[in-house]
Amino acid sequence: MVNRSTNSNILSSASRFRVRKFSPSAITLYTLFIFAFSIFLFFFYLRNLILVQDQDSPTLPSFSLQSRSHQVPELHVYDKQLWDSPFSHGLRSCVKPTSKYKGAQGFDRYLTVRSNGGLNQMRTGISDMVAVAYIMNATLVIPQLDKRSFWQDTSVFSDIFDELHFIESLRGDIRVVKELPKNLEAVPRARKHFTSWSSVGYYREMTSLWNEYQVIHVAKSDSRLANNDLPLDIQRLRCRAMYRALQFSPPIENLGKDYHILHF
Repeated sequence: MVNRSTNSNILSSASRFRVRKFSPSAITLYTLFIFAFSIFLFFFYLRNLILVQDQDSPTLPSFSLQSRSHQVPELHVYDKQLWDSPFSHGLRSCVKPTSKYKGAQGFDRYLTVRSNGGLNQMRTGISDMVAVAYIMNATLVIPQLDKRSFWQDTSVFSDIFDELHFIESLRGDIRVVKELPKNLEAVPRARKHFTSWSSVGYYREMTSLWNEYQVIHVAKSDSRLANNDLPLDIQRLRCRAMYRALQFSPPIENLGKDYHILHF
């Protein structure tokens, strides 16, 4: 015989734990509320992040000719603000040479370069050629920029980059001159297409060319040096050339600053 009162009590207890069903309209309102709250949190944290960056962001150094004497201190201040920033995520600058590093001394040997490709490709190639000039113990003549492959314009190095800053920044690494000495303009040159992605050992072998020539002309600058398995100081020299020596010319720097002020 079934005890009906007992069954009734069991059903009553089970009904207490029955999952409550929401109507479709309630579910829609709940979803919209969660979505709106998420959007609010996103913009709130984004606003705080922008404010912190504005407070911590450094003033870019000016490389105008009028402020040459303050150029290096400003650059050090900018580096410190950049790498000590809480947003650096523990990364550090890679441009400082080691204690064993010594600059090149071969001032009577000259390396001329024709940089090819787009602007970024030329910048990378020029930084490679700075390292190659160091390895081969040579003086680097200011590179010629590609005027035919892509750009079809007449821009020279000084139109795009700060030429004096480039020369001065690399003074402790290699000697850089604006042009060949007059007495070497007509001498025979070794014209080389250096093998792409070459190691330091390859360029040390190429120093045998100095036995016959005083000037070596490099027809292309892109991808001339390997990316891996290079001595630490060679890699850091490439970084110095790319991120410190190759600054844009003052008119381009000023144009960028004016654009930033107008639009931000």
